[in-house]
Amino acid sequence: MRHRPPWLVLLVWALTRAALFLAATQVVPVGHTGSFENDVELYREWSGVLLRGEFPAGDDKWQYPPFAALPMLAPHLLPFGYRIGFYLLAVVCDLAILVLLWRFSLREGAGRTGLWAWTVGAALLGPLLISRYDLMVTLVAVLALTVSADPAVRGSLIGIGLIVKVWPVALLTGLRRWRELLTAGGSAVAVAVVGCVVAALAMPHALDFLTAQQDRGLQIESLAATPFAFARAVGWWDGFTTYQHGAMEAVGAGVGTAETVSLVATPAALALMAVWWLRAAPSALSYYDAALTTVLLLVLTSRVLSPQYLIWVLGVAAVALSVRRDRPGPGQRPAAWLVLVSCLLTGVMYPWMEEDYSWKGDLPGTLVLVARNLVLLAATVVSFVRLWRDTRRSAHAEDEAANQESLPVR
Repeated sequence: MRHRPPWLVLLVWALTRAALFLAATQVVPVGHTGSFENDVELYREWSGVLLRGEFPAGDDKWQYPPFAALPMLAPHLLPFGYRIGFYLLAVVCDLAILVLLWRFSLREGAGRTGLWAWTVGAALLGPLLISRYDLMVTLVAVLALTVSADPAVRGSLIGIGLIVKVWPVALLTGLRRWRELLTAGGSAVAVAVVGCVVAALAMPHALDFLTAQQDRGLQIESLAATPFAFARAVGWWDGFTTYQHGAMEAVGAGVGTAETVSLVATPAALALMAVWWLRAAPSALSYYDAALTTVLLLVLTSRVLSPQYLIWVLGVAAVALSVRRDRPGPGQRPAAWLVLVSCLLTGVMYPWMEEDYSWKGDLPGTLVLVARNLVLLAATVVSFVRLWRDTRRSAHAEDEAANQESLPVR
């Protein structure tokens, strides 16, 4: 029965994506046109520069690895206008993620929870889902997680993701043994280096992304900026926000300190994962749990937390929900449900209440932002605690002993 195509999931997916497409194109007028069109228009402008044989230079919004050019150039291959072509490509990538999750859940002998999480959770983000190229990057990440457990294959796919947008490198953290880590890490680095070298030889400014992030400030949507957003809304902070580097950034007393804390928090989070890696007794299934935990930590500690980052987290969470659990316990399910709640809150706050926390400092939208970030923080803490408990050596030893006791006596 489980091998039959998930027709109900596909029906809900088709209906919700049709609604998102009609809203993004304003066939169904929902307002906030710029929130869905502006980034796609920026991609179109960048694609014009790319077609002239160079990467955008001197543009503080261009902060991406060289193969980010591919999803920005791809709409030109379709017989539609650029914007419609981009939306259609995004929908195709969305469907590809759903198919990968279905095939993975069949292979794992799991249910369809992951499929439903992706179908419903991604829809909660609204038209934002198909109006950013993060959906294409998430497809590469889901490929790396689900297509093959071979470290060389997995590492190569992670390397491709790395030169499209850096975050898929987080998927290396859950590999269980030094040999796996070195093989996958070596493959990822080799693919990334070769890709960057080819891009640099082919077009100037291909490697500008390596220094593009240095001057970024504290995006108002980030966790580190949350106290400033709330304090401004209740009149306790007289700072403001300004638009630079493609985002609204906080300016005022204490922001510099918060930026420093955020910069330190990311390596601290990676060190925490390193401690887990050295002390844990993981299983093959814990790879997916570790991937979710690491992506959550990176998103939460970053100075930038754009609404579309939830697409990454949701994609990895859907994979974690598609794994059959042999051990008792919820695994990453509590963290994944919290991720879904954060997707709902993100879909409410952007773009419908964006002016409240971005420009005006009004309380209603700011409270939604604060709630979203607190839920995301809770998801991260729960994810790490569940990962630590499920892979601690004592628990692993107990499972081994139980398995031995269950063997028949000869």
